[in-house]
Amino acid sequence: MSSIIFEPEARVRAAVRAEGWRGGIIPAHRGLRIMPHERGQRRISLMLGPVFALAVLWAVRPIILPLWIVIERFWCGVIAPGVAVRQMRYVLPWRADLLIPVPDLSAGPPSHAAWMACVVLVAADLVAAALLRRRHLPVSLALFTLAVVFIIGATAFTPLLAPFPYVLAGYIQSMLLMGLTVMFVTPFMFMAIYYPLNFSLGKKITLTLLALTWLAVALPCQFCLQAFAIHDLGLIAMPTLFLLFGLLLDVMGLVAFYSWGMSWRLRHE
Repeated sequence: MSSIIFEPEARVRAAVRAEGWRGGIIPAHRGLRIMPHERGQRRISLMLGPVFALAVLWAVRPIILPLWIVIERFWCGVIAPGVAVRQMRYVLPWRADLLIPVPDLSAGPPSHAAWMACVVLVAADLVAAALLRRRHLPVSLALFTLAVVFIIGATAFTPLLAPFPYVLAGYIQSMLLMGLTVMFVTPFMFMAIYYPLNFSLGKKITLTLLALTWLAVALPCQFCLQAFAIHDLGLIAMPTLFLLFGLLLDVMGLVAFYSWGMSWRLRHE
């Protein structure tokens, strides 16, 4: 009985939720709808994943690593012309090796003055996060997250408990190697969540090329700038940069590319 009485009100509420402030109807985003799967060329689309992954493996030595050397030398020339780019050898499990370019920089543990400055900055960060009004809640949460991550990194990964286990060059090399892994995995990720959908083959190839090109350019820029930041701020900055501004940013970029690709027209629209 109650459902029959209140059914018109439920329909009105549902209509209001889908109505914009100017009176127009806001359709559900296609990310919330069931997308039609491809039928005719599914096998060809699914082959794109292994093909692009093999292309990334082939391009590492002749294209990607030389490109990274050029990009890092550019940033070193802009920020500190006296800093060179050296190539660190990494031996793969099958006895092949890669020469990963890293800026020739070093960083030491924080001094007493640096610790005091960090305490003051973290305290100011927490006070600012607490004093912001409710309408600035996203900014407040971001400041609070930054402070918490820095405190965890400072307590667990600095000489407060044990000697710092990383050096700057080794950190940059590890991050770039992880970036190569992300580039290799990206086509398989698209193969699972994008290629089966009913987009044209050209759009699938375009989205994959854009994502891989963006990673190839963004990774050396990102970690070269991190190297200079850690060099100036000391090793105490490494955990925060790793957790908040490391590969997390690259994954967010891939999510943005995927969201953009999902907004494109389907094959028969």
